[in-house]
Amino acid sequence: MRNIHTKIFSILFSMTLFGSLISCEGPGSDNSAAAILGLDIPASATKSEFLNRYAALAFESYTQAELDASNLSAAVDTFESNSAPSETDLTNLRNLWVKARASYLITEGFRFSKGPIDEAPVLECETGSACEGLLNAWPLDEDAVDTYITSGNSVTSFASIYDKIGDTTLGTEDDSEKIVLTGYHPIEYILWGKDTSSTGAGNRPASYFNGTGTTGHKNRQYLKTITNRLVVHLALIKAQWDPSTGAFRATFLDPANEHDSLEHIFNGLGSFMAGEWGGERLTGVIGETQEEEHSCFSDTTKADFYYDAQGVLNIWTGNYSIQKGVNISSGPGLSDILSLKQQGGIQSEIESSRNLFCINLSDTESADPNFTTSCPAGSLTHRFDQAISSADSQHGKLVNVQRLIGSTLNRDFVSAAAAIGFEVVPE
Repeated sequence: MRNIHTKIFSILFSMTLFGSLISCEGPGSDNSAAAILGLDIPASATKSEFLNRYAALAFESYTQAELDASNLSAAVDTFESNSAPSETDLTNLRNLWVKARASYLITEGFRFSKGPIDEAPVLECETGSACEGLLNAWPLDEDAVDTYITSGNSVTSFASIYDKIGDTTLGTEDDSEKIVLTGYHPIEYILWGKDTSSTGAGNRPASYFNGTGTTGHKNRQYLKTITNRLVVHLALIKAQWDPSTGAFRATFLDPANEHDSLEHIFNGLGSFMAGEWGGERLTGVIGETQEEEHSCFSDTTKADFYYDAQGVLNIWTGNYSIQKGVNISSGPGLSDILSLKQQGGIQSEIESSRNLFCINLSDTESADPNFTTSCPAGSLTHRFDQAISSADSQHGKLVNVQRLIGSTLNRDFVSAAAAIGFEVVPE
């Protein structure tokens, strides 16, 4: 479901900027002193120990994502049953979406690793479809959602909605990849509406959902149908990582598959860094239009980058963390199967790419686990959809973070993998 042309373009952009590096924060790990003294510390975990932790981390991450999506879904059910929801009711759904979005973004580090999230041979969330495209396809032609709802289509049957994905007769941009009708972004569009403002997010009124037997009623029903299914899809992925019954987990941890499992993890993270997190999602730096921000309706795109970084950091350190500095669980991370010198500056580079994004927008992000009204010096405090403009004074920060993720971090990650015998070939 991703825009392949955009992806290729963004990767080329990252390569062009390679070589012009930004400064990073100093190492924040307990190995800092050893690094300063030029000492090396041997690997502290076996590959098997790391793989077991990775599987546990995946299960924990998808469990939280499903829980937060379930909370949103339950509130949507109540909202759907009310023919006259209030602005407060709508704000409650937006806040729950923000929380659900954060815990899902944490899982994105598991993508591209031939696992259940985006490999149809491993898991089809719907017949013929891998899960990721149904959960998080982007960008979308939002007019397709409006047309679907108002054209007499069933808004209470997920099968009917699924059948229309990619149908260009619904949209206005003649791009089948943008006919996205399910997942986080259509839910976001329904809740916020289009955003053409320079000072705020979409401003959909609660009256959009009013009535019985009206378009407002259909809007509520459509929202309920796709939100309920979001939870089902997350549960299917989680089940593959279940320590007791997960079929994929059993194959992943089979000692005979240890080398392949590790190779897939290295390649998955490398692909995510170069092509998605530090690539496609920063194309707005070039195009400079609001439509090119990832969460363009809610204006929560800074959180997208923050939690993508946190998810990669979780795999690297072995800690499960959503709120900065709070480790919910711990274990051997990918860094622990490397000696200290083999790790290079990867941890500080991930932390720098995370810390750039200050989650400070009170109109959209106040429910975010890392919301703050006091941003660190040097962080991106402006709205993302304004900072992507070269006329914005903070535009350079986005250019620099693309260099950091797509070039510097990716280069160092490839070197770390090579040090223990793995070749990273990003998709």
